[in-house]
Amino acid sequence: MKLYHCSPTSGLQVLEPNVTRYFGKPRQVCLAASLPMALFYGVKHFEYTYGYTREGVLYYEEYYPEALEEIYRGRSASLYICTAGEDMSRTAIPNEYVTDRPVPVEEEQQVIPDVYAALLEQEEMGALQIIRWPEIGEKRREKIVETEAMVIAEQKLLTQPHSPFAGYIRAKYPAAWALALERREGK
Repeated sequence: MKLYHCSPTSGLQVLEPNVTRYFGKPRQVCLAASLPMALFYGVKHFEYTYGYTREGVLYYEEYYPEALEEIYRGRSASLYICTAGEDMSRTAIPNEYVTDRPVPVEEEQQVIPDVYAALLEQEEMGALQIIRWPEIGEKRREKIVETEAMVIAEQKLLTQPHSPFAGYIRAKYPAAWALALERREGK
């Protein structure tokens, strides 16, 4: 089976196990059976707000206005092709495979000059649904604030307000930051 790995680093011959900094996953190589899913990882970022519908359709949901464009426009990446090995496991996330061993690259398929444009192309082809901020209802927006307030608490961001992750969350989710502060102060 052909698997994809997208990275901002070009010229890789072997994908080495790595630790994801903010997601609590072990040292591993992550690969995807889905090209649009792999594209999200062409840009290293604090959050990846994608998921799958009950019907198995991949979607990206903007958690704040113009998030997709802000994160991905003008950012280049390399798309790598690998073959699934016996040491790879499927995770609970559809189309995701992981291994704790290095994975040889079969082919660096292409350098993607603009990941945003590549994601829009996947949307046009019907391989990806993009839910833009104006399409998100008030109840869902409230849920996003609640989710981000939980991230703030789980990552202890209030105790490290000058970290890049805390700065990002505080700037993009001010209501969630305020809610986390209220909860800390017991209000």
